[in-house]
Amino acid sequence: MIPPRLHAVVVAVAAALVLLTNLGGPALWDEDEPKNAACSLAMLERGDWVVPTFNGRLRVEKPALVNWLHLAGFALAGPTETGARLGSAILTTITCLVVWQIARHGCGASAGLVAGLAMATCVWTAVGGRSATPDAPLVFFTTLSLWCFVMGHRRTGGELGPGWTSWRWAVSCGAALGGAVLAKGPVGLAIPLLAFTIFTLWQAWDDQASPIPRIPRLWRAVVGLRLPLIAATATAVALPWYTAVTVRTGGAWLEGFLFVHNVGRFQAPMEGHDGSAFAYYPAVLAIGFFPWSIVLAAALVHAAVLVGAAPTQSPGPDATPRRAAMRLMLCWLAAWLGVFSAAGTKLPGYIWPAYPALAIITGDLLASWGAGEAICTRWCRLPDRALEGVMRLAWSILFLAGLGLGIALTLAASAGIPQLAILAPIGLIPMAAAAAAWILQSQGRRQASLGALAVSACLVVTLLAAVGSDVVGGARAARRLVDSLGARPAAGAWAGFGSVPPSVVFYAADTIPQLHSTEAVSDHLGARPDAHLLVDARFEMNLPSPLPSGYGVIAREQPLFGPGLLVIGPRAAAVDPPHAPSPEPPLAWLPPAPPR
Repeated sequence: MIPPRLHAVVVAVAAALVLLTNLGGPALWDEDEPKNAACSLAMLERGDWVVPTFNGRLRVEKPALVNWLHLAGFALAGPTETGARLGSAILTTITCLVVWQIARHGCGASAGLVAGLAMATCVWTAVGGRSATPDAPLVFFTTLSLWCFVMGHRRTGGELGPGWTSWRWAVSCGAALGGAVLAKGPVGLAIPLLAFTIFTLWQAWDDQASPIPRIPRLWRAVVGLRLPLIAATATAVALPWYTAVTVRTGGAWLEGFLFVHNVGRFQAPMEGHDGSAFAYYPAVLAIGFFPWSIVLAAALVHAAVLVGAAPTQSPGPDATPRRAAMRLMLCWLAAWLGVFSAAGTKLPGYIWPAYPALAIITGDLLASWGAGEAICTRWCRLPDRALEGVMRLAWSILFLAGLGLGIALTLAASAGIPQLAILAPIGLIPMAAAAAAWILQSQGRRQASLGALAVSACLVVTLLAAVGSDVVGGARAARRLVDSLGARPAAGAWAGFGSVPPSVVFYAADTIPQLHSTEAVSDHLGARPDAHLLVDARFEMNLPSPLPSGYGVIAREQPLFGPGLLVIGPRAAAVDPPHAPSPEPPLAWLPPAPPR
């Protein structure tokens, strides 16, 4: 049994292992990471912290907070992968501690520990918390606002009351939501306020002890929420930058961001990111919250039974605060899931801000089970035996998941992706943990079985994040391609034919204009003796034939997924035949480009 005074240390260490291990090893991957980081490099080069640009064009997809985090990381670790990801990793570690605090105050010390560990060691925390994207700051600020709400509504005994204990907590909540708006836009304010409003109305509706009639009681509860004060504070935090970028771009940034990347993404799928309104996010949660999702269904039933029970029917001396805490978590979860399930565009990271509620609900279930309570099965004839069966089913799911993971990786390695063979043994960890948890439960050592789950979660997620992302990262080829050129081409020497991957823009640390015809390619290569042309291998057949005198293929790479890339440059460095992919070297320091 871990003493409560060490719970924060345990959560912080687990989060640091997941988030910091080999943080800068994998190349920037997907579209968003290198695009955000390249935008930050451009801001650093121009000395401009207001207007975000990517590859020479205005970038309207995201506000600038993520770029400010990158600039701070670049100051500490250089313009590298570590520098780009460091801010996300630090903020996510703090987020896990905030989740621990919320659960500790609402559900008890044991639930706080389990909730903090669940948040720190689930799959999507490792994905989002190690990414150079706006998701980590959004989750941090929204979770911070949730903590401000909990602390600002706590009364004597720990129960969440009908209004703020002090206007200062409302202001703190608004300031946190202002940070969320700077991270991701209006959703950072609108969805948390929706959750707080639903919870407040639910509490007021169910307040049978109040002498005030129900309708006036509901109105008084909404007024007591101080929504204008929260919104005004959030606006005061976010408005200066939004005003500056609107003025500097003549309104172009604000128009593109609000109407295309907010309203447009909600109304219809963009970039092929769609899915079922009812099935998409449940499937995402099953994977993203793994391995803690093995008890997710039972945890939701547990929370529903707890909030639906009368205070006298709920076990434990802290039943009333726990009921209110579970209500708040269910409202938080429902707000994020409901809004993004209704949206046309769907991505797994959109609902990551709901994970703190999932972690707290799961922490309360597992802490209750560890203490011998059986809330979620109290309607059964033999509630204790039923809950024991639920946990044995969970261990079985964990074992099968580990077995399936190992088999899938082995088959993929034998089917043409040999890099995945190194990951196959990871499946043995959840299998061993499931067996240990089953045995420990049989011996009556419930706390030890939960410890086996937590340790396996930390190991599996850390290895998948630190090793797996390095093996399958799609931008490794782009990094090798640029590193293989040796000396960095002079500013303005680059152009692209076909698609221009954002990862190449970041690693080249230059603007790469896109050419659309063989004539434009010939003009670019003939304009200067040091010209470089990045070519999507699918368009290689459309290159001028023969190439201008003195030019040839000087580098070629084939990523694990997607089309190959090649670089046309001065023929003194040409390679023929194309070289095989070389071992990935560490990223060299990229000094700022000279002014153009």
